[in-house]
Amino acid sequence: MKKVILLFTVSLFILPLCAQFTAELTDVQRGNKKTYIVKSDGEKYRYDFEEDGIKGVVIVDPVANRTAILYPDNKYVRYTETTSSFSGMMDPNQGFKRMQNRFTEKNTGTEKILGVEAEKLELYAGDEKVITAWYSKELDFLVKMTYQGRENTFVELSNIEQKEVDVSLFTIPEDYTEVDDQMRIKIPEPPPPESWKTIEATLPVKGEFVRGDQIVFNVQKNKYLYVYLKNETSKPAKIITILSMRNGMKVPDKDQYPVSYRTKRLYKNETESFGNYWEPGDDLIIQVHEGKMHIEVAKEKR
Repeated sequence: MKKVILLFTVSLFILPLCAQFTAELTDVQRGNKKTYIVKSDGEKYRYDFEEDGIKGVVIVDPVANRTAILYPDNKYVRYTETTSSFSGMMDPNQGFKRMQNRFTEKNTGTEKILGVEAEKLELYAGDEKVITAWYSKELDFLVKMTYQGRENTFVELSNIEQKEVDVSLFTIPEDYTEVDDQMRIKIPEPPPPESWKTIEATLPVKGEFVRGDQIVFNVQKNKYLYVYLKNETSKPAKIITILSMRNGMKVPDKDQYPVSYRTKRLYKNETESFGNYWEPGDDLIIQVHEGKMHIEVAKEKR
């Protein structure tokens, strides 16, 4: 009897917590219509679509915080975090969750819509309602979303069928080649350095920095800073920016921008620049994880 109970308990952890389903998703933005076929195994889900004659697949694994964008014609795959802005653009379901974090949410109750029970959620910017959405807990998926004041703009599921979905649909084929955000074949990265050489700096920062260097500096009174990067070597170079301290307190990972946003990896002779607002007194760190990078941090834009 104890063995039976144990097997039943274990099975609870194996079975998906949400319903498996297939559906069609229509995403209309100011009259521009995209149609996706959605399949979910209760944990992961995928979209199949075709745009301008090009086929695409998006596979989302929320638990692993990973979105895979597949390009079947080229047999390429690109990975990103589910919390990244690019994932939100490719995945209306995660796009809605990003907006939940951005706006104030009001739950107005449960309604049956398109054949499923869903919570009706209203998102507000101040006192102004900007989005109304219906989200199914059973499917763990967005059922419908409308935008206040925007004509011909909505997201909606249709032809929802709750049925078993083949789990192999969520496996990346072995013959796919990984590419980066510039669609370049990705060169494998080394693991993070085992230790760091801390370099205390003051603004402006300028110099050549190598793997294992971490540049630490204080924003002081300058709220907006510009960062200029250049890889003058033949091998990739990579940096990650970290907000270390704010108001004398260490800033946890959950309060940082997504790692994908803070990471810059450049190939031979590539350059990149970006700016960002910081609070006066913030302590920032730029870590060089790979290669050799020319780094400049300045108050003025070039």
